Amino acid sequence: MNRLGSNTAGHGFSGLRERYRLLFAGHRTQELAGQVLKLLRQEKGSSRALRFILLNLPGDTIFHHRALASFRSEHASVLFRLAEVCRDKGDLAGMNKFLDRYLRNGQDPLTIFCALCLTGKFSKAYASVPDLFKSATSAETVILVADPWLNIQDLRLLEPALSGVEAVMKNLHGPAKNLARLHRFCLAEKTGRRCSFKPPRLSRSAEVWLYLPAAEKLLDRLEFKKAENIFRAVVDSWPANELACGKLAETLFCSGRSDAALKLMLKKQRLIRSPGFRAWRGQLLLYAGRYKEAVKTLDGPIAAGNELGWCWRGAALCKLGRHKQALRDLDTAISINPDDLEARIWRAEVLRVLKMTAKAIEDLKRTLTVIPGHPWALADLALLFLGREDKPAFRAAYSRLPECIKRACSQRSGKAEALTLLLEKLKGVRNHEPRFFHSLVLPANPHRKSRGSL
Repeated sequence: MNRLGSNTAGHGFSGLRERYRLLFAGHRTQELAGQVLKLLRQEKGSSRALRFILLNLPGDTIFHHRALASFRSEHASVLFRLAEVCRDKGDLAGMNKFLDRYLRNGQDPLTIFCALCLTGKFSKAYASVPDLFKSATSAETVILVADPWLNIQDLRLLEPALSGVEAVMKNLHGPAKNLARLHRFCLAEKTGRRCSFKPPRLSRSAEVWLYLPAAEKLLDRLEFKKAENIFRAVVDSWPANELACGKLAETLFCSGRSDAALKLMLKKQRLIRSPGFRAWRGQLLLYAGRYKEAVKTLDGPIAAGNELGWCWRGAALCKLGRHKQALRDLDTAISINPDDLEARIWRAEVLRVLKMTAKAIEDLKRTLTVIPGHPWALADLALLFLGREDKPAFRAAYSRLPECIKRACSQRSGKAEALTLLLEKLKGVRNHEPRFFHSLVLPANPHRKSRGSL
């Protein structure tokens, strides 16, 4: 056995996991890819090394959703996994390079379908749809064909993809045409266009999973009832599915039914024992202002090694006035994921309380480089500048707030008291997605009719 193999046998690749995480956080995707391929060569393509790579590289992956024991772990899968890493860091050239290599060697129908869609080979992708559904190893895998463009926001790829789907859709029939219509809806939403979409009759079959990405987009459009209908159909068919149960709870929460949402999550927690689902419940407890319960709930996943809870526990500790403990948790969240903007917002608030203004401003400015209109970063930045008696900087930050936030502060426009009151009104929400806070700052009825037709 080679030296690397001897080392990993004793330590389970633990050092490599941290190395890959650091390279990913530093946007060094090509160096990460080189090290992964080197590991596979040194381990002589062992199943242990293959499984480690597929499940332990940072970022979202198709392989977490697969029943790994029931499908063939082919060596070419590593190429698809590296394409996902490039995708998550916006390296489209690197993604295409690995997908092209994967398509020359891959055998798995699901990942081949996704690779064909991502590289614009739509006619060939849709021709494989009948066999694709037959080969799905579980109902959960079906959702992955609904949105192969997961985590991609670059219009240089999305707009040609939308045009490509529309070009071939008129020649399709049956399940392939239904899937193309769904792709068109998802891509139109990503590119800022509105299009009509009506799912077929939902039934107790794997096909209902196809419409989960559409339900998420309906949720983002504040069309809660339509999103709820899809999520409920999935939960009715798979009562212990973590994703569907969590999203149904979010839909209830965002539509103003927080008690029903938290009751659902507590009930489902008895069936879904994953630390991630418990952390999700802790997040909603934080957003509902139930801070002590949130801390208690989040202790469990954090103790179990789940990374998601650090930000939310730190935020709950902040709201409870335990700022030094909160700072430790938020520092941990940002060390795990430097791109965790929610953690940076909360850390800035803690730093403001602790009079560490310069460091707080640094966190907020970094957040605004990623999302220039992030409402809570702008609100906190305005308050920090006012605390430094820098009124011109305060007005500059306040002027960049979204109009709905300014309307919410209309009684004391441009005053620190109004912004402070708004942040208190938000309770534990520092998420920038409007569905989490729209009912607090928008004058319109949250159940108003859609701006688009479905």
